[in-house]
Amino acid sequence: MPPCRSSGNLVSHLAEIARERPDQTAIVSAQDNKFPSRSFKEIHSDTIALAKSFHRSGIERGDKTLMMVKPGYELIVTAFALIYLGAIPVIIDPGMGVKSLLSSIRFTKPTFLVGDPVVCLLSKLFRKTFSTIKGKVEINPSSFRKMVSKSESEDSFGPVTTSPQELAAIVFTSGSTGKPKGVRYLHQTFNHQVQSLKSCFGMKPGEIDLTTLPIFALFNPALGITSVIPEMNPRKPALAHPKNIVEAIISHNATSIFASPVIGKKIADWCESEQINLPSLRRILLAGAPTSPKLVQRLASILTHGKIYLPYGATEALPVAYCEGRDIILQKDSIQSGAGSLLGKSISGVKVKIFPVTMAPFSSRIGELREITGEDVGEICVSGGVVTDGYYKMPGASFDARFTYQEEIFHRMGDLGYLDEDKNLRFLGRKIERVETQQGHLETERLEPIVNAVEGVSRSALIGIGRDKTKEPCLVVEVASKGCDKQAIQRRIMLSLGRTFPNFEIVRIFWEHSIPVDTRHNAKIHRLKLAKKWNKIVSLQPDVGLIQ
Repeated sequence: MPPCRSSGNLVSHLAEIARERPDQTAIVSAQDNKFPSRSFKEIHSDTIALAKSFHRSGIERGDKTLMMVKPGYELIVTAFALIYLGAIPVIIDPGMGVKSLLSSIRFTKPTFLVGDPVVCLLSKLFRKTFSTIKGKVEINPSSFRKMVSKSESEDSFGPVTTSPQELAAIVFTSGSTGKPKGVRYLHQTFNHQVQSLKSCFGMKPGEIDLTTLPIFALFNPALGITSVIPEMNPRKPALAHPKNIVEAIISHNATSIFASPVIGKKIADWCESEQINLPSLRRILLAGAPTSPKLVQRLASILTHGKIYLPYGATEALPVAYCEGRDIILQKDSIQSGAGSLLGKSISGVKVKIFPVTMAPFSSRIGELREITGEDVGEICVSGGVVTDGYYKMPGASFDARFTYQEEIFHRMGDLGYLDEDKNLRFLGRKIERVETQQGHLETERLEPIVNAVEGVSRSALIGIGRDKTKEPCLVVEVASKGCDKQAIQRRIMLSLGRTFPNFEIVRIFWEHSIPVDTRHNAKIHRLKLAKKWNKIVSLQPDVGLIQ
């Protein structure tokens, strides 16, 4: 039996936009001959045609379907087609590494695979991992065109009826500070996120978005926004050529771009070197890691009619809060003197509370948990419609991360922060990356912005050395250019830290050619990996890194 009609999910948003704006371009490639542009009417028709093809292959409502299609038009239509059927897309970032990828697949036990030829080949090589797969659909440009070219009546095959509380997708975290976990996205979660993008950032139908993060390409069709797919590998943003990004913005009159700070820096670098501005952009949204005040200032200078937004969130809850670039610039001195990164105010419908830091689960019993109401540092916890429904088949992880307070379910972000005197949320870093020293706790976002503001420093990382509970705080520094005077940089770093943190004696600085970062945004630093590396080196060479 074909699925019955319904509304209330991403596909229903797309159907509405297709009726209202049938001829507006929905997606276009900035790379010549990559794929032809498609209107909202066409992308909706392609979604239905692909859903029919999937249905003929045996995919039905409730089937967990591993979706591993290359970013671009095929990925967007595949996701919408699976939701159209009521199947559950399982989205795993292949950049997490083969070991974590295979582990996540084994844990989820998907029943179908929709993927490109490489993934289908991988499934044959790792038969045990893919043993639960009972059907595969290979997606390549030729097969995709064939599947969406079917010209059957749209009325003969409607979307499934879904409830707001029904599981819509399983989206895995990157695993940058722990084991990757599958996050349960309900249809109502996606709906709240779409509404938040509209209300917080003023995104409107008819706008044009340069899509550098594949997951956000799923929201654009639901918002009536044209997606421009740039010439880059979105899984490796650090390798993107800035000329391609900037030229795509200019040639397509893009009004919006959602990117990681590494893409923001590339845009700033290219625009400054070519002495050009970006008058079409109404907004740049930078997320994935804290953005330095210096980068915000540089980007602000090339926007003639736009704003910079810095949203805060995670796979489990997005967006939670945001601030504007002008707020970052106003708070530049406080950020670069150890007050923490500015996250701004929570969005409408989201509550943010700070609770005492602990590695143990929070109690949901009335009266046993008390929030921090002053400016003391604690753990950031959030509640609201954009918060997801826990982790898939991980009751222990869900129990650790979720709790009830004042009859509302809160999610622990795993981040440290506080509310400043203006009631703005401040971010001090990941809880697991805080260094416990003999002088007290030292958070990454207190110290690193001070070091990053030093001339000659590209970025830095605070790590702890030692086998005891209390660690020796050390710095890992990546310089801005080759051949620089590291001794001079070291002196400037120690002078800056001495003014702000005289009680925390940093006696080692390690130099890295390139500090390792996450694969999703190429911006989050792998501090735990660095700590493991340098702990091993120091155990063999006790004098390494010592400041003379």
